[in-house]
Amino acid sequence: MVESVKTASDIYSPLSGEIIAVNKAVVDDPALVNSAPYSDGWFYKVKLANPSELAALLTPAQYSTQIKAA
Repeated sequence: MVESVKTASDIYSPLSGEIIAVNKAVVDDPALVNSAPYSDGWFYKVKLANPSELAALLTPAQYSTQIKAA
């Protein structure tokens, strides 16, 4: 018998705002986060309270460099 185990963790966001949508597909199939992170694997949509916070985020290239150095 194979059992499926689901776990939950807090998700921290570097942006402030109001959650306006939750991806039910990820709730039903958490593997989407890893298998389709740039398409179907999103967690939620946020209406930004302060759009200027976007300037502090890393670009994909910067993030890649950062994790390679770790």
